[in-house]
Amino acid sequence: MKNIFSKLLVGIFIISYTTTFAQDIITKKDGTTLEVIIKEMKNNTIKYVDFKDPNGVIFTIDKAFVSDVAFKYGKTMEIKNHEGDKLYFAEDKINNIMFNFSAFGSNTLGLAYERAIAPGQSVLGEIKIYGLGINSNDIDRNGFGADVAYRLKTKKLFRGNSYRPKHILDGSYFSPVFGFSSGKTTYNHYYYNYDGSSTSIISLDHSVFHFGIQYGKQWILNNILSIDASVGFHYYGGSFDGDEDQNSFIGFGEPLRLGNMIGSDNKLFSFNLRIGILAGKESIVKKKEE
Repeated sequence: MKNIFSKLLVGIFIISYTTTFAQDIITKKDGTTLEVIIKEMKNNTIKYVDFKDPNGVIFTIDKAFVSDVAFKYGKTMEIKNHEGDKLYFAEDKINNIMFNFSAFGSNTLGLAYERAIAPGQSVLGEIKIYGLGINSNDIDRNGFGADVAYRLKTKKLFRGNSYRPKHILDGSYFSPVFGFSSGKTTYNHYYYNYDGSSTSIISLDHSVFHFGIQYGKQWILNNILSIDASVGFHYYGGSFDGDEDQNSFIGFGEPLRLGNMIGSDNKLFSFNLRIGILAGKESIVKKKEE
């Protein structure tokens, strides 16, 4: 009986010792493993001591270097970038409908739709209808354009030690843009000759594709309104009413105007000032259906 009792005590001691002193395993991104006892886990760091020296120096490792942590009780935690966790943005509206004021000032109605696809990323599509805007020198203008852009945030959405990050659509961004435009513009052309100033009526047709890059910044106010401003540089090519000079309109001294874009000689500069309204109840986080 004494024998059985002694063995039982030894077994309990071994189990107790193993549980008390079992190691946690930190696996670094290069595959290196550390046998440790974890003391504390924070947003960006893990504090631990060496398993073989539990009363020794406390070390700190940045979570950016860690792929996962295996705890002594059997659970494994994969370490992810907490700033990219979609749960931070669960209450943010991800649809943004915008009116382009800079295009409107160039006799063009520009309506854009932006949708967040991930923290720090969104896609934008814009339709431009020529002739529906503030008319300056145009006698008549018609046609349409369409642009597609991918936006990538250039800065972190987190602000220091803030409780939560900025809105998922907020911040400065870099954006490649692709687009198409087709239309006809009739306008008064003013010029000078030896008899003095004169005026003629000129019509110009165009069908062009363009691509380029934009840099801008967007502000989100109370998850309701958006203010977006950007500038960009683009290249274009296409056909122009059968007249070589109309590729740059050199013969008439007139640039190519595409609402929010203006330029000549296959180069365009874009200027955008958009005001938008965030719409819909959709979230970047898929909520559990009841």
